[in-house]
Amino acid sequence: MKLSYTLEEIEVWRDRVHRRMPSRAVATKRQALSFVNEVGFCFAFKSENSELPCLWHAACGARDPVMPKHTHHDPGISFVWEMKNVLPAEGKIYYGKLLKRRPMMVSLEYLPCFYVLSHRTGLKTEYEKEFFKGRLTGTAHAVMDALADSSPQTTRGLKLATGNHGKSSRIHFDRAMAELQEKMFIVKVAELDDPFTFVWAPLRETFPDQIRRARRLNPETARARILTRYFRNQLVSSVPTITRLFRWERQSIFHTLGRLVREGIIATGIRVEGKDHRYYCLTERDS
Repeated sequence: MKLSYTLEEIEVWRDRVHRRMPSRAVATKRQALSFVNEVGFCFAFKSENSELPCLWHAACGARDPVMPKHTHHDPGISFVWEMKNVLPAEGKIYYGKLLKRRPMMVSLEYLPCFYVLSHRTGLKTEYEKEFFKGRLTGTAHAVMDALADSSPQTTRGLKLATGNHGKSSRIHFDRAMAELQEKMFIVKVAELDDPFTFVWAPLRETFPDQIRRARRLNPETARARILTRYFRNQLVSSVPTITRLFRWERQSIFHTLGRLVREGIIATGIRVEGKDHRYYCLTERDS
């Protein structure tokens, strides 16, 4: 087995898996759905330092595409914008700010895994308990109250229902919406024109099948499935990189990595050119 890699060798691997090459570029709705299902989870518009696959990079067929000044006229950005509207509206993927508070796409296969690790149970009154434990802000609690009263609702409707329709309250409302997405309480279900707005609903109501599957998973199994897919996407990674991306406890990460090493899915003690960290690497090189 190969025990050392150059940075370019790793990036060439990712070029293929992330579809960052013209011959594997994503250009249709069918290909976009296939890409999300293949990689399991990806960023929509931006992936810094190849941290995860990215639909925009795949649409450009390039490793480091340059973000255009006028994004509305860029074919790659326009394609991703359409896909992040159409695929979630059809219930084929999850779309939301899940990692690093950046827009992400998650396949229905991996959605239960992320849901379990967000510590959600899917109970209707769960947000109330989180609020009283101090794990949900007041504005986020007010948004959930509004959705419990009537769902789905537009962004404007939620602002009015929670008293956050003024300019001075915009930052608090936006933070609350990002918080609720990251903690997997809500999800965008549609986008409307004239005027343009998002439509939101509780995640538990939008993906009931995935919630039922999540209840049959334990966190360790969910974490192992995510990390297995992660290494099949990335080839090589380290504990600090995984910690920054997923924000899991380091003890849990080490425990799951040890399990994957014992199962022969990844190997440890890998060297990467110019790096000092201890790296792990996928062993199933044909994956």
